[in-house]
This record gives sequence, structure tokens and C-alpha cells, in this order.
Amino acid sequence: MEKTSRPDSLFSRPLFAFLYVALAHADREMSKTGRAEWIWYTREVKEPAPIAFVATRDVVLDRAPSRAMAKIFADRWHVLWVNGQRAGSGRQQPGDPLILHEIAELLSRGVNRIAIEAGSETGVGGLLFSLDLEGSGRDAVFSDARWRVDPSRDAIRSGGRYRAEVWGRPPMYPWGWPRLPRPNELTDR
Repeated sequence: MEKTSRPDSLFSRPLFAFLYVALAHADREMSKTGRAEWIWYTREVKEPAPIAFVATRDVVLDRAPSRAMAKIFADRWHVLWVNGQRAGSGRQQPGDPLILHEIAELLSRGVNRIAIEAGSETGVGGLLFSLDLEGSGRDAVFSDARWRVDPSRDAIRSGGRYRAEVWGRPPMYPWGWPRLPRPNELTDR
């Protein structure tokens, strides 16, 4: 009688291999920020020097959402403002998870200004933003060339004067795919 060979590894079994690939892909899929692009104040950094600026985007809503999750990665720091009110802040570097801010209570029907103060000690960095809105879906607002930037904090209320510089979409060096934080990990204001 001839012996049949048994797989030595769980990964050689089709079901287990499929589950492993699906789980590995799910983490990357969930951390996607949709069409969001890495933006920054400038591409021209001749020598390391601290930089701080405000990136803004006005968004028109048909109604105030009951849920609105902002996902941000800012290398090195950010302060999120919604309609002139502070919504949260954080410090990040490559390898850190996205920071989540629930901002529904700050949004209203009509024009809403999202402003993100961002900066780095070296002048080099990246800002990635995506907003999931109940009723509008995932990635309803995202960072791209439509964002305006300004070195003045006055832009929190008045809007940016210059077009944001676009680095590109994730994954890109040095940030890769920013990972999601643990469930229910929201920042404080």
C-alpha cells in the first residue's frame, strides 16, 4: 500500500493559505485612506529647518452628519481644527498608526472649513487626511492638490493662500501604508 503524503505546513492547505492571505490583505485594506494623497507645504527644503503651516479645505454638506471620522497621519505633528474649533492633535513618525478624530459634532449643514496645522522640526514631512462621513461614505473628503496651505495661523479661519504640494499616494517611502490604531482608540481634544 502506498502512503499518501500529508502537508507538513498549514499553509500548504488551500483554506488556511487563503485565510492567511485574506487577513494579511485586510490589514492593509483597512488602513487605506482611499484616494488621499500625501501633501505638504513645499517640495523645496534646501537645508533642515523647522516648518509649521496650515492646510485647509472647505467642504459643503447637505446636512450635519451624525458620524464623521477623520483619519490623519502627519509626520511630525498636527492640530486638527473644524470650523475654527480644535478637534484634536497628535505627533507621529513613520511606522505609527493613523490618528482618528470623531468630528461630527463640529460639522454643520453648509460650508465647513477643515484646517490642519502641521509641521516638522526638519522642514520635511507629509500630511495624509481622509474623512469618512455617515451618508457620504468612506473617503468623502481627502488630502489632494485641492487643499490650500499657508504659513499663517490665520488660515485656520480665513483659508490657505497657496496650493498644497502633492508627494503621492500611499504606499510611499518613508510612510508606507499607515496602519490603523486599536479599535476605539480616539484622541482627546
